[in-house]
Amino acid sequence: MARMNFTRMQLQDWVKDHKQNILIGSMVGCAFLVGWLLPSPFGNIEKNDNFANIADTMELIETKLELADGSIYEGNISARTKLRQGYGRLTTKDGSVYEGNWQNDSLPYGTRTTPSSVYSGNFDRQLRNNGFGTISYTEDFIHRKRKQGVDEHMITQTYIGNWCANAKEGLGRSIKLDKSIDFGIYKNGILQNVDGMEYRVGGSVYGLDISHYQNEIDWDNLALYCDNKGNVYSGNPKQTTYMQPVMFVYIKATEGATVKDEAYTRHSQNAERHGIVKGAYHFLHLSADIDSQIKNFLETVTWNEGDLPPALDVEVDAQAEKYGKHQVQDMTFKWLSGVEKRLGVRPIIYTRERFRDKYLREDSRFAKYKCWISRYNDQGPDNKDWKIWQFTEKGSIRGYAKAIDINIYKDDYTAFQKYLNGLSRR
Repeated sequence: MARMNFTRMQLQDWVKDHKQNILIGSMVGCAFLVGWLLPSPFGNIEKNDNFANIADTMELIETKLELADGSIYEGNISARTKLRQGYGRLTTKDGSVYEGNWQNDSLPYGTRTTPSSVYSGNFDRQLRNNGFGTISYTEDFIHRKRKQGVDEHMITQTYIGNWCANAKEGLGRSIKLDKSIDFGIYKNGILQNVDGMEYRVGGSVYGLDISHYQNEIDWDNLALYCDNKGNVYSGNPKQTTYMQPVMFVYIKATEGATVKDEAYTRHSQNAERHGIVKGAYHFLHLSADIDSQIKNFLETVTWNEGDLPPALDVEVDAQAEKYGKHQVQDMTFKWLSGVEKRLGVRPIIYTRERFRDKYLREDSRFAKYKCWISRYNDQGPDNKDWKIWQFTEKGSIRGYAKAIDINIYKDDYTAFQKYLNGLSRR
């Protein structure tokens, strides 16, 4: 592909030579603001104001240009620099379409669509995959691979991870057509398997739970250390040779009647961008009005199909002793049933095993609610009716320098997917 960089003089010449193809509309003052707030004509790519020079955003020209290599650019350029700036769409001669928010004639982040694939992520100045991104291959591409006799375990359906100059480079996860997973470090597009080890869908499903206290997560390099059987370490790893992917993450959304976790939105966006199944949880205060707590959560969280169920964190012994068992039970049930009624999905209870046994187990109202149990040992909870087990609060992982909570889903990946699919709105 030809380099897509243009000097100021070149764009001035193109504007002069292609006046008949140029659709000019100055976006200044109120007219600009109205246009900025309207939905994009090019689809669901979000516009943003992350530009090098804010003043430039008030001097954008909407134009259509036929470039020297036959490519067509439709979108905004800077009236001052005559470089692509703001939202635009580039269609190359081979039919590839690049769209997103341009900055100084480059596309730092956007989407490329071809007959074979759709890529969303970072680009370099030559419009090559560079940085972090996700690529999904089309049915037509997969069909061609099948006709060529390629084994389904060898056909990648989706890759989520790091890139360098169009090659997979660094930590990444490839989901194959047979739903197996290759995970680890890539170099020049090739997975560097250690001792031929592969991490397949049939293995265990691990995840994290986080809040604003985990602000320094390096999402692009997030992974769990494990032994040569794929079992994630409960404490500091004895070796760092093997890794497992983070498959899900629970994110603190709210606490009590008024507290909204400052990192919830950012963590949610990062999890979604990195292909990690996400869920939100609320920390219950027995001293606060329960209707206000439900409202606080529902105002903060949007549940979508494919997400984990909402979770209620109820675990504080001192509060439970102060307000009594019946208040623990009534407030817990009111929150669970209230959120379920509004979102159409049944929440899960996060608690310590002993707390559950003491305050919740004897109440039949909770029999239909799955449990996410906190117990820090190597054997797991005594009771087997749990769905997720938080087995350590001192986990050591790649991509975060401090201790962190690590969880395991009770069954394998296939069961995990069935569980998520079963959460669809009733």
